Parts: sequence; C-alpha cells; structure tokens
Amino acid sequence: MRSPKQLSYEDQLNLFAERGMTLDPDMRDKNLNAIEAIGYYTLKQFAYPFAYRDGYNTPDYDGLSFDFVVKRYYQDKNLRINLLHAIEDIEVSMNSLISHVLGEKYGPFGYLEFTNWADNDRISKYTLEEKQFYFKKNLLRQAYNSNMLDLDYRENLNEDNFPTVWLMTNLLTFETTSSLIRLMSDDNVEYFTDYFNCNRDELVSWLECLNFVRNICCHNSNLLDITLSTSALPPRDFKEYLWFKNINGRVSYTNKIALIIVIVVHMMYAINPKYRFDNIKRSFTSITRDVDGSIEKLGFKDMDSFYEVFRR
Repeated sequence: MRSPKQLSYEDQLNLFAERGMTLDPDMRDKNLNAIEAIGYYTLKQFAYPFAYRDGYNTPDYDGLSFDFVVKRYYQDKNLRINLLHAIEDIEVSMNSLISHVLGEKYGPFGYLEFTNWADNDRISKYTLEEKQFYFKKNLLRQAYNSNMLDLDYRENLNEDNFPTVWLMTNLLTFETTSSLIRLMSDDNVEYFTDYFNCNRDELVSWLECLNFVRNICCHNSNLLDITLSTSALPPRDFKEYLWFKNINGRVSYTNKIALIIVIVVHMMYAINPKYRFDNIKRSFTSITRDVDGSIEKLGFKDMDSFYEVFRR
C-alpha cells in the first residue's frame, strides 16, 4: 500500500493530465493558479461526474477539459450563493412563524415545556423529555455565546435565563427549526401547511432537504451533481416540470438539483411573491449551455419546464 505524499501544484496538474484530462499548454500558469486557489480534490469532485470509472478504480477523464472543470466549479459556486440567499430567507421566515405560533398560543416561555405544543399522541413522553433536555442545553449555550443585545435585558429572560420565544427563534439553527416542526402537533403544524400550501409530510421533507442543501452551500461542496439520498416530496404544482420515471405504475421523481430549485421557488412564492429569481435562473442556464442533455441530468424534463417553474 502506497503512503500518501505531498504533491506540488505542477504534479497535481500532471496527475489530471495522466488520467486523461486535456490541458491547454498556453494556459499553464492559469491552470496552476486554479489548482492553488481551488484545490486538487475540490476540482476532482467536479470532474468525477464526467469520468469513466469501474468501481473504485482510477478515474479516466477521457479528454475532459480542465478549463471546463474550473468553469463548472465557478458556475456551481454562483448557483450555491444564489440558492443560499433564498434558503436563508426561508429559514428566517420559518423561525418568525414558529415564534408567532408558539408565542400566541403558549406565551413567552411556554415553548420550554414540549408537551404543551408537541404531538403527545405520536411521540412518547420519554422521547419528548429527552429532546427537551438537549434543546434547552443547546439553547442556553447559544444564548450565552450570542451577541444579541436584547439577551442582556432581564425582562427577556425567565428565572433560569431562558429567552422568550421571540428571541429564542433567532438562536435556532436550520436543523433545530426542522426538528421543532417535526415534533409539533397537527393543530400547530396546520398554520405552516396552510401558509405553504402543502401537507405535513411535504413540509418536513422540504425542511430536511433545505437544511442538507444549506450545509452543502456553506461548505463549498458540489451542488450541481447532487443526488439526494432521501428524496424530498416534490411540490404538487411543480411535478409536471420534473423528470420522473414510471416503473410498474410507480412514479419516482428526480432527486437531483431540480427538486431543490422547485422547493425553494414554491416556498419563496409563499414568503415573498415578488422575490426575484433572476440570479438563480442565470447561474443555472449558464451551466446547461455547456453540456448537451444536462437539463435532464439535472432533473428537469426540458428547458421549457425550467422556465415555467418561475412563471407564477
């Protein structure tokens, strides 16, 4: 077994060439700068979907252009930035809705007792107590580390230093937001499902999907070629635009980037009907121009379907 060793940027570039990638000799310095700025394994991640490989064997890039891989990295980066902008708006809106529902029904500190607002018929008392314990533990730590000025005012805290529900939701991660929705009783979740015109299962699947995507966007991973391991449920009013397969009467919709886009668009139309999706459209269409048939590989039925998603 070979021991890993440090390779120079020149050697890393040569390794791509040895494995079948084409490099323009007149762009040697520019290519080396790309390796240095982006990194070998990050670029390899974006080249892999176009490589021929057998199991875990060394990939064969079969003439794939290095310049194309670098361009695809930056196209993916633009799409990630633009999608993240919308996902953050969804996150903020979800937290605002949670504070409104729980605050109106249970007062400023009623959220701290999970049996007040959770689905007590579906979830065992022991499970709720466990989740409540860890939620409170993490919340106190987040409040302690927060720089929110309102947390310095005694009237915004209870005797155990927990913040009001209206401050609490400003401390949530998207993962915690999603977990609170999963725990809620049907009566409480109904406010959210009415708002987003969906059912409970759809909403939970969307939030879990967007939380996963948000992490990808924040950690510089490949979003374009994503395959969701657990498919979120497609919004009903967008199903006709998505690629699907029908096997023995069972329809299976795409689990590619197209599904993420339609979820974001559907939820953003509920939050802000005038939201401008121009940057998402531009960054996505620039990608599809470079690879024949890529629109289907990315999960849309065709290019017209992609544009129809935004005509609401």
